[in-house]
Amino acid sequence: MTGPVLRSDGCIEAVGRLRLCYRTWETAQPTAALVLVHGLAEHAGRYAGFGEAMAGAGVSTFALDLRGHGASDGRRGYVRRFDVFLQDLDRFRREVQGLVEPRCPLFLFGHSMGGLIAVRYLEEYEGAFRGAVIASPWLATAVRVPRWKMHLAHLLDRALPALPMKAGIRPEHLSHDPQVVADYRDDPLVHGTITPRLFVEASHAMALAFQRSDRIAVPLLFLLAGRDHIVETERTLAFARALRGAHAVRVFPESFHEVLNEPDRPAAVAEVRDWLRAYLE
Repeated sequence: MTGPVLRSDGCIEAVGRLRLCYRTWETAQPTAALVLVHGLAEHAGRYAGFGEAMAGAGVSTFALDLRGHGASDGRRGYVRRFDVFLQDLDRFRREVQGLVEPRCPLFLFGHSMGGLIAVRYLEEYEGAFRGAVIASPWLATAVRVPRWKMHLAHLLDRALPALPMKAGIRPEHLSHDPQVVADYRDDPLVHGTITPRLFVEASHAMALAFQRSDRIAVPLLFLLAGRDHIVETERTLAFARALRGAHAVRVFPESFHEVLNEPDRPAAVAEVRDWLRAYLE
């Protein structure tokens, strides 16, 4: 049996001398450590239930507030270049590596935009993680963006790159659980903002994700929602089919975007737990 869940908070200094905050849910003798990257407009604290469940299963979990999100510094919903997210993640990965035993294997978890960040990180940084769980990744939006909107986004990116705009995330499309929806709406750390620069940079990152998928050299587990109104599940399935390395795909047919926050969340948590155990045995 594992001991009590040890909760803590911390901060690191990242690119541009920004302070990035993180939360941890640890167990005294972990079999592995999970580095978690959240999605657009949200924050690490929304993964407390998942972090506690993982710690209860013997996996210490470390979740970063991305720059411009949560308690971290930075303009809300803005990044100068998407690769800065990858640099921040690598800085955080090194921080986590110093917090656990040297032989403790590290795994990566990314949800939505965090899933895109995780995929791009694995394509550019070799040997940092043993494997990764990619949940509802933002590899394409559920509704195709019209060409005129893309053109407008590029114009705004040149003229007003940090202009705050509504991200367009409808809380009722995240989960069937009314409490999750209400908590999201009332959460002061959920900012609901995107900027032209982040939108353009993320679009470029999506294209690169497909172009460089053959660089991924670690096993992946995809957790996908069958009724996702935010990202396009079919594009993720196409991405998974094109991978050369080991990967597993689990689709939850009735789930909305946040598979970890649906009423059947124990099934999603069990998928992650069992997949990790299979690679640790």
